[in-house]
Amino acid sequence: MDITDLAATGNGLATAAFGSLAVLMLSRWKDRPKAAFIALAASATAIWAAVQSVGSLGYLNAPEVLLFVEWVRDLAWLTVLASMVRDLDSGKRVERLVSRYGLVFLIAAAVLTLNYALQSDESLSMIGIVGGGVTFSALVLILTEQIYRNAPFDTGSGLKYFCVGLAGLYTYDLVIFSLTIVNQEMNVDQWAGRGFVNAFFAVPLAFAARRSFRLSLDRYMPRQFLFYSFAVIGIGTFIIFTLIGDYYIRNYGGGLGGVFRIILFSLAATFVAVLLVSRTVRARVRVFLMKSFFQYKYDYRKEWLRFIGTLSEAELDNVSATAVRAVAQIVNSPGGVVWVREEDGKNYLPVGGWQSKMPVMATVDNQSSLVRFLRQRQWVIDLNEVRSHPARYEGLQLEDWVGQHEEWWLIVPLFLQQVLFGFVVLEKPGIVPTLNFEDHDLLRTVGRHVATHINQAEADRRLAESSQFGTYNRLTAFLMHDLNNLIAQQSLVVKNAEKHRHNPEFVDDAIGTIANSVARMRRLMAQLSGASAQTSSQDVDLNAIVEKAKRRCEPRLPRPQSETAGNAVAVNADPDRLATVVEHLIRNAQDATEDDGGIVVSVASNGAVATISIADEGCGMTPQFIRERLFRPFDSTKGSQSMGIGAYQAREYVRQLGGQIEVVSTPGAGTRFDIRLPLRQGG
Repeated sequence: MDITDLAATGNGLATAAFGSLAVLMLSRWKDRPKAAFIALAASATAIWAAVQSVGSLGYLNAPEVLLFVEWVRDLAWLTVLASMVRDLDSGKRVERLVSRYGLVFLIAAAVLTLNYALQSDESLSMIGIVGGGVTFSALVLILTEQIYRNAPFDTGSGLKYFCVGLAGLYTYDLVIFSLTIVNQEMNVDQWAGRGFVNAFFAVPLAFAARRSFRLSLDRYMPRQFLFYSFAVIGIGTFIIFTLIGDYYIRNYGGGLGGVFRIILFSLAATFVAVLLVSRTVRARVRVFLMKSFFQYKYDYRKEWLRFIGTLSEAELDNVSATAVRAVAQIVNSPGGVVWVREEDGKNYLPVGGWQSKMPVMATVDNQSSLVRFLRQRQWVIDLNEVRSHPARYEGLQLEDWVGQHEEWWLIVPLFLQQVLFGFVVLEKPGIVPTLNFEDHDLLRTVGRHVATHINQAEADRRLAESSQFGTYNRLTAFLMHDLNNLIAQQSLVVKNAEKHRHNPEFVDDAIGTIANSVARMRRLMAQLSGASAQTSSQDVDLNAIVEKAKRRCEPRLPRPQSETAGNAVAVNADPDRLATVVEHLIRNAQDATEDDGGIVVSVASNGAVATISIADEGCGMTPQFIRERLFRPFDSTKGSQSMGIGAYQAREYVRQLGGQIEVVSTPGAGTRFDIRLPLRQGG
C-alpha cells in the first residue's frame, strides 16, 4: 500500500467516524446542550475527510475545494467553542482573554503565512490552507484550553472527553502546518496521517456525545496539570521560534551566519539556565502565569460566606476564639492563638485561642523584632521558611515562646488601616501545604477583617461596662437629689429653730417635717435594697397632693397660693412621689421668681384628664432652653449645689402614670407647668 492509499484509508475512517458522530449527536439534540452545533461540526469534518480521501486517490485535483472544506471544518468547530465560552460563568473574562491573546496569535500567524507566501512556490489555495491551518488551530486550542480550565466538571461530565478530542485534532494540525512553514514544504507522510489522527480522536468525542456537558460546577481541574500543560506548550513554542531563527540565520546570515547561530543558541541556553537555576525567576514566572492564565485556587464567594458565617457564631465572651477558627479553617489549621495590642500600645497580649494552649510568658513588646517586621512588611510569616531560609526574612528574631512550640506554623498580621492591631499564630495541619500568593493575599485580607471584628467586640464590651457604670452613676445621682431635698428641709428647721424653738406650732411643724423626711428616707432605702420593686399606687385626691406640696414649700418666699377644685379629683398614683413632683416644680418656681412675685398652684379636671398647673411670675425660659436643656438630666442652671435631674425625674414619673408635662414660658414674664394625668376610672 503506497502513501496515497494509506491517506485515502485514513480519511475514509475519519469520514465514517465523524459521520457516525454527527448521527449520534443529532439523535441526542433534545437532551444534550450544544448537540446541534457539534453535529454540524462533525458533519463538516466528515465531508472534509471524504473530500480529502477522494483527493488522495487522484479523483479530485481542485485546491480551491480543499481550501473551502478546510476552512468550513475549522470555522464549524470554532463556532461550537465560541457558543460554549458564552455559557461559562466567567464567559466575559474568557472572551476578553481570548480576544487579547487570540489577536497576538493571529498577528503571528499572519506574519508566518506572509513569509511562507513570499518564499514558497505553492498555489494561493495551498498557501491559504497552510496559513488558515496555523491560525485556526491556534484559536481552537486557545478556546479549548480556556473551556477546559474555566468549566469545572464532575465524573459524569463529557466535557473532558470533548476537550481532549478537539485538542488532539488541532494540536496535530498546528504541528504539521508550522513545520510546513519552517521547512517551506509539506511533509507527505504527515499529511497522509491526518485521517488516522482525526479518526482516533473521534473516539473521545464519541464518549463526550454520550454524556452531558456541564459548564458550571463546583470542582476544578488540578492546577498542576494545567500549569505543566502550559509549560509544555511554552517549551514547544520556544523550540519552534528557536528553529525558525536558526533557519533564517542559515539562509540569510551569509558569512556571519555561524557567529549569529552561536549567539542565538547561547542566548537560548542562557534563558533556559536562568529559568532552571533561579528560584526567584521561576517563582515570578509562576505567579505571573497563575494570575494571568489560571483559575483561582479558592472559590472566594464560598470562602467569604464561610468566613462570615463562622464570625457570626461568636458571642461576646468567645469572639477571639471564633476569630482564630475563622482564619484557621482557610488553611486547614487545627488551632491557633490571637495576640492583641493593649490600650496603651506598649505590649501585645494573647487574648484567646481555639483548640490551642496559650503559651506562658507570651507578652510581645511593641518594639520587638517580630512586631517591627510585621508592621513594616505586612507579611504572613511562614515559620518553617524562617527556620530553613532566615535570610528571606531579613534577620527576623522570633520570640522564645515560638521556638518552644514546634507546632507553630504561620503568623498572620491583623491590621486596622495601617496600625498593627495584633496577630494570629496558627498551628501546622497534618499535611503542611506549600502556600502561594493566593494564600498569603487571602490571609492578609481576612486578617484585616478579623482585626475590625475583634476591635468592634472590645468596643461593645467597653460600652456595656460603661453602661453599667452609667446606671450606677444615675442611681447615685437620683439618691443625691433626694437627699439634697431632705437636707434642704432639715436646714430650714435648723435655721428657724433659734427664733421659734419656744413656739409650739413650730415644734409641731418641725416634728412633722422630720417625720416626713424619715418616711421618705425609709422609702428610698427600700427602693435601693430592692425590698420595694414597685411603687405603691393608690387612689389619691390631687387637691390633697397640692396642699401637701404647698405646705412643704411655704417656709420659702414667695409663698405659693393654691386654687383647688371644688370636688375631689382622683388619680391613681403614689401619693408621696406625686407630691414630690409637685413640690419640685413649686421650688423651681420659687427659685425663678422674686420674693414679691406670685406663684399659683391650681387643680382642674376636664373630661378624663386632670391638670395641676404651677404658674409663676419669674424670669421665664426661652423655647430653645425648654427644648434642649430643661428635661436633660445632669444639666442644671443652679450651680454645683444641684444635680440637674429634678425636672427629668418629674417628667419620667408623670409619663409612667400615663400623663405628660407641658411647659409654656415667656422670658421675663413667667412660666406655667401643666401636669396632665388620666383620671381614675369612675372618678
